[in-house]
Amino acid sequence: MEDQELHQRKRRRAKVACEPCRERKRKCDGRQPCGTCTRLEYDCSYKAVAGQVRNIPAAPSTNLGAVIEPSASTSQSDEGRKRKHQSSAPGVDVHRHVQLLEANSGAAFVRKLGLNIDPSNAPRLHLFAWNTGERLARCAPGTVKPVTSMLTAAEMTRLALIYFDKVADTYGFIDRSLFFKRLHSRWNNPGSITAYDPVFCGVAALALHFSERFPMAYEPDLVETAKTLLEQNSLQTPPSVDTVTGWILRVAYLRMTSTPHATWLASCSLMHVAEAANIHLEGHLETVFNDNPSEKIALDLRRRLWGLAQHLNIWASFDLGRSRITLSGACTTKPVEAVTPPPAGTAGTAGATAGETPPGTIGASGDCTPQVLSLVPLTERLDPNKPRSVEELENDIIQVLAEPRDAPTATMSQVNLMLCIFRRLRAQGSIEYLHPHMDRIIALAMKGLDASQSMVASYSPWHHAANIPFQVVCLLLAIDSQASLGLLGRAMGALRAVRDRWDSAVMREAYSTAVLLVYLHQRRKEDDARSLRGVLEVYSTTASTGELRPASAGVSWLGNLVSDMPALREIDVEQFLMQPGGGGGFSI
Repeated sequence: MEDQELHQRKRRRAKVACEPCRERKRKCDGRQPCGTCTRLEYDCSYKAVAGQVRNIPAAPSTNLGAVIEPSASTSQSDEGRKRKHQSSAPGVDVHRHVQLLEANSGAAFVRKLGLNIDPSNAPRLHLFAWNTGERLARCAPGTVKPVTSMLTAAEMTRLALIYFDKVADTYGFIDRSLFFKRLHSRWNNPGSITAYDPVFCGVAALALHFSERFPMAYEPDLVETAKTLLEQNSLQTPPSVDTVTGWILRVAYLRMTSTPHATWLASCSLMHVAEAANIHLEGHLETVFNDNPSEKIALDLRRRLWGLAQHLNIWASFDLGRSRITLSGACTTKPVEAVTPPPAGTAGTAGATAGETPPGTIGASGDCTPQVLSLVPLTERLDPNKPRSVEELENDIIQVLAEPRDAPTATMSQVNLMLCIFRRLRAQGSIEYLHPHMDRIIALAMKGLDASQSMVASYSPWHHAANIPFQVVCLLLAIDSQASLGLLGRAMGALRAVRDRWDSAVMREAYSTAVLLVYLHQRRKEDDARSLRGVLEVYSTTASTGELRPASAGVSWLGNLVSDMPALREIDVEQFLMQPGGGGGFSI
């Protein structure tokens, strides 16, 4: 008897099904959003019934890729059921939060774009072209070794020069002169391990990434040594600036060479270490919690460390649809962009205290770190926990479009932020707000493609060298205008150049996915064209039975149609048919 009753309760359907499940005749669990819509990424909505008020139970979700299955348990107590149905407001809030998580993520954007084009063949939910490839994927795990046993002083010097030439202009937070002083001191005393060793390892690993197509045999050892030492040094109270510096180098290396999940985890650790070191507090605050004296840090260096930690953590969390680390009371601001380089020997002394070495060569000529970090405040506004109105998002994208960026890496950061705001507005169904700015949006996207091409030419495997071309392809398909589709070949060419340059499994998969999206888009356009052609074949007033007349007859027919409609009499029919997409390709 009990089994029969349980069986009947399991077979009982939800009293009300959402509209997508009704249309597709799928099982609906009655949640908001329901399990089916969550799995298939449909927009879950319910048809309002006059005279009825429904309380829709919330479908909890915290991660972008979470799959929410209908609950198999039907033995819920009456009290628990009552609590769940008391109010639908929490469900609405959770649904809105999930929508904002998805809108911030490029992976969700690609997935939804594919679903809109062809639901049965859409690409899977995946961060395509997140970087140029997983560099150490085929390497054996590294072992911890003294940095002086892995590299000679000459080799370390050569790699450091590569780092300061190719990386430091964008991620500028290491004093060049102080670095080389410590290098000489460390290799003159090879037996002792110092807190600066992770910095040496991180600089060397990034330099190898920017100079060697394939990893060197000792590269996994450099990465593992830095990781182990950083975890040990982070237990100090408070951690030193050298430890924070080493963590930034590690996260930057992972962002360019590893998986999104590993990068996000490391970026969260970086934020916690920065908090423990009081990097987020620009002014000195007397409190019982900081009885240990903090290290004296120059103001510009503090701002760079904090800005880069935020920059790396925010974007890793946005891409994955996961929580970012926010520190209460943070008051460290963005670094100020210098108009002219300071004189030798006096640079960076502002904000420095007596007894410390000022960051003399951090802000050297060509440094675009302040340009990259100036976008952090705008990026913070896109936090999914802080919904923004359509008007605010429009103002955000106007501000992004108005700020000039010259360096390729700074341009890439600008394009990446613009793409995120575009996705947010599109997800909110307010794409019409972007119509006045569409030409500038496309122009900035093309500038991003040029920046990617310059990175290919200079062998600079920044993560955005791969990510931006792929996302621009998706942007152009989403805009779906004659102007955007006309630039699609340029975007595909840029993506193919990145694939050919680094030829990794990640890039091959990304390029194949882009080709698939273009193919699906083309096929849908052809289906639409056939539908329109079929309408004309049936309803054309001048067409003979079963076939259409030549295009010249179509001009006469369309001219007669225009003459019969006063609102269309201003149209030049022959000129219209001669324009691309104006009907000249159809036989009417």
